[in-house]
Amino acid sequence: MLVFWRIRYLDTRDKQFKHRDLWLETNKLDPITRAAIEASHDLQDLSRARGMLRHRHLFREQKYSPAEWIEVSSRHGRIGSVSIHDYFEDENGDELTDKQIAVTLSGNPQAIMFPAGAKPYDIEYVLADKPPVLIDRISLSPHALDVLGYFTRDLREMLASAFFKEGPGTIGCFDGKNLALRTAITDEEIRSFVTIFRRFYLEKEPANFPKAAAVFANAIEGHPLADWIRGIAGDYTAELQRPPQYVPFLGQGQCPFTRKRLIDVFLYSQYAHQPDERRIRQFQECLAAVGNRRPLLDWLFLTEVWERALNVRNAGVIIAGFYDRYSQCHQVSGSVVHSIASDNAGIGALEKKDARETRVLNEKAEQLATSIWAGKGCPEGGPMQFLREAREHLKAALGHDNTSGDVAPRE
Repeated sequence: MLVFWRIRYLDTRDKQFKHRDLWLETNKLDPITRAAIEASHDLQDLSRARGMLRHRHLFREQKYSPAEWIEVSSRHGRIGSVSIHDYFEDENGDELTDKQIAVTLSGNPQAIMFPAGAKPYDIEYVLADKPPVLIDRISLSPHALDVLGYFTRDLREMLASAFFKEGPGTIGCFDGKNLALRTAITDEEIRSFVTIFRRFYLEKEPANFPKAAAVFANAIEGHPLADWIRGIAGDYTAELQRPPQYVPFLGQGQCPFTRKRLIDVFLYSQYAHQPDERRIRQFQECLAAVGNRRPLLDWLFLTEVWERALNVRNAGVIIAGFYDRYSQCHQVSGSVVHSIASDNAGIGALEKKDARETRVLNEKAEQLATSIWAGKGCPEGGPMQFLREAREHLKAALGHDNTSGDVAPRE
């Protein structure tokens, strides 16, 4: 495997940001190190991206000529890349912290640097004095407590969902010509996530995200954390009025419809309700705007609900933590109706029908194979040499034909 890593570094001599291109040929490494690096590459995500830093010393700065690139790339079956957005080096290859970068660029030892994308409310919160939130001096109305309780319940369901953990998947021309959507999650898991997400999203929901954020902020009015949560909630609402982020498949700068319209047409045509004529027309207009490429429209929808869910998560963990501390301090919990899963530890404990059928049929086939083997005098090779014969006998006895109900082979 050939691994590429472009690192952004600050040259402290001229105070200019530059980049260095690093390469690593894993087939030149010892087997253990090679396996570790290739596994780290294949498993990399935002939470584990920095794991590759332990192998930084193995990468070499290299600039290939066209001929050299053809030669080196042809020797590798795979080419991968590494990206760590919050990692910076100096000209000597030593890591720089945000603080070190700020001091180097400004010459001021008190300077600090905020990451790209930091919002005004982020900066104000970081710079503000943050006294402790005195939970024992706060009093919530029963309605406010219920809003935070339901929001917390639904947030935890969302964070545990497969779609939230895995993300919206990817889109591409995997066969070289046809656009296709691929995900790690099933359609059932998407529907499960959307059922939860709509509680945060729909305006009529009593404990949606903006309402829960407002209750929280009002409860700690005057504390910098209140303004920070209001800022995130305001951004969430504003983002819904903007078009989905640009994707090259569109062939234009941006979508002609907003994120809210995109989410609405999916919710009101496939998930929350059966569509009326207006929603059908809106869905067709969105589809036409992306060149009638349904996989692209589906991917845009999945991407947008996932990213809006990230907005909810960022503020939600603070709100849920506050609710938990308040409930414990005041010995209250409101009138929240808990989910089925929270009150039934046995949810999901039973085998699904297909898994149970496969297990039972395999067990019986193996038992029958052992009986056949014993009946033939226990010849060398053991019972498993009669497993195919046992499966055929079992299929015939159960009345299974050749197109359904086959006894599945055990892996």
